[in-house]
Amino acid sequence: MPDHSEQLIHLVYEASLDNSLWPELVLTLAEQLESARETLPASEQQSSIFNMAQHFLRAFSISERIVDLQEREGQHRAVLNTFSFGLALINEQGETIMKNSAMMAQPKIARLFDKTTTPLLRCPLTETEQSMKQWVSQINRTDEPSALALPTKGAANLLMLPRREAVRMGFPPKAAAVLLVTNVGENDGIRAFAAEHGLTKRETDLLAAITQKSDLKQAAAEIELSYESARTYLKRIYNKTGSRSQVDLIQNLHKGPLSVLRKRRTLEEEQHRVRRLMQLKDGRILEYFILGPKTGRPVVHFDALAGITVDIVGNPAGVLTHLEKYNIRLITPCRPGGFRSSPKTMTSLRDFSGDVVELLDHLEVDRFTVFAVSFGAGSAMAVAHEMQARIDRVVLSAAPYPEYLPPNWRDLDLFYQMSGVLGRKWPAMLRQMLPFLIRSIMQNVDRYFDRYISKTKSAYDVAALSNPFIRSRMAEMLAERTAAGMSGMVEENVLNAQGWDFDVANITVPVEIYHGALDNVAPLAGAALMVSRLPNGILTELPEHGHYHHLTGWPWLLARAVGSDVSVGEDTYVIPKYIIPDS
Repeated sequence: MPDHSEQLIHLVYEASLDNSLWPELVLTLAEQLESARETLPASEQQSSIFNMAQHFLRAFSISERIVDLQEREGQHRAVLNTFSFGLALINEQGETIMKNSAMMAQPKIARLFDKTTTPLLRCPLTETEQSMKQWVSQINRTDEPSALALPTKGAANLLMLPRREAVRMGFPPKAAAVLLVTNVGENDGIRAFAAEHGLTKRETDLLAAITQKSDLKQAAAEIELSYESARTYLKRIYNKTGSRSQVDLIQNLHKGPLSVLRKRRTLEEEQHRVRRLMQLKDGRILEYFILGPKTGRPVVHFDALAGITVDIVGNPAGVLTHLEKYNIRLITPCRPGGFRSSPKTMTSLRDFSGDVVELLDHLEVDRFTVFAVSFGAGSAMAVAHEMQARIDRVVLSAAPYPEYLPPNWRDLDLFYQMSGVLGRKWPAMLRQMLPFLIRSIMQNVDRYFDRYISKTKSAYDVAALSNPFIRSRMAEMLAERTAAGMSGMVEENVLNAQGWDFDVANITVPVEIYHGALDNVAPLAGAALMVSRLPNGILTELPEHGHYHHLTGWPWLLARAVGSDVSVGEDTYVIPKYIIPDS
């Protein structure tokens, strides 16, 4: 084995224990394998690779178990955060071991966990006020649960359980006490109850107010409704729900299991009906994203790995402004095995074309243009090869071309190392490593972007990838895309890496490629080689830009895709401000 083999083996086992090191491992592995290929005789190459494989098998086994535990912890936390009631485990010092997000829903309750102060809790029966630590000590001496309240004259909606009582209920013994809080946030019971019985919005508002105020007059005042109107609405609610009284109504409401869960959010993409499903002729399900004027010019979009360039899922209103400006109907088909699309055995990127044909026929789209970014260009060009009779134009941004083999591959970014070296020469190893790499990015998205930023020479890429909204959306969309498994993403990457099984010289439709001069993921020279082989291709070099110029430049790229007279860089997208989630 090469001299640096011990360093590689050490890194293999480090990565198995620390998932964030997988990108570093990919780079080192690519270097080692290429070095073995260049310097060792064929017989020794085989032995060297076999020895590496043995270590990898052990490391993958360790890593899979650790990553499973990490992901399971995240899943458990997500489940706890769906509860409408607050839950916290407290130690002997009155400090928090863990808490769910409902505990932080109301500022007054959230202040209980402020380490810079010593908040007090009150016993309504005795009016005694003590710190959290003192209450933990007291209830464990008496071994009795205690109803507590905030120092203000509010309702006693807190309950503290002593350790022994909590353990009997199944809580871990590590917690000296368990604090439960009711009425800290809206639950989903009212929404579900209203939907089940066909309540109007105003009737639903009154029902919600009644659950908080009990008294009808106070509830009516809460929603700025006259008492007489409230009585009329309440009678309608009784008739619709089969309730005989206010007590009966509340009992019926709380019979539903959704009353223990947080109120379901209505996402912006739901309001715009962005995410849709259709059944294909062979029975598989195809998910697609769609947004824009119904009579707009259709553009079929193939995004990169994560799918956040034209983020019609995360920011539909912001995207729609640009789509309406250029009268564009944007259609993004989700490739097999991605998001909610059923998996499909594929031997070529061209195999996806049949799904696209069915989708466009379903949408009654005859002619269209294609817009693709980064590694989505492979699927886009495959579809263009098969469907060019219906395509007016193809616009590519930062497109890789597998036929180009850069001499300086060691200086390029992780994704070229992964596809251009591992995927091309050792596809089986790519199939093994890619799932762990994707997990690494989802769990360590900041480290991944920081690594890229440290290497890029483009100030534009640094600005875009430093944005917390982009980082958050990358992790969210990767999780969505791979929720049903990673086989779809893996196979698409392998097919891309192995080289396209079609000749771009046969694509006669106009193809425009816009490429950053400082792109260190898909080198500019690769785009130049592709254009030289296209019968009707044009390459526009973007000075000072890197690989990710489309994150803000997609409006002008889309405009040019539909033939609008828009200059390069004329219209750009403002990335939304990042809002820290409450969970």
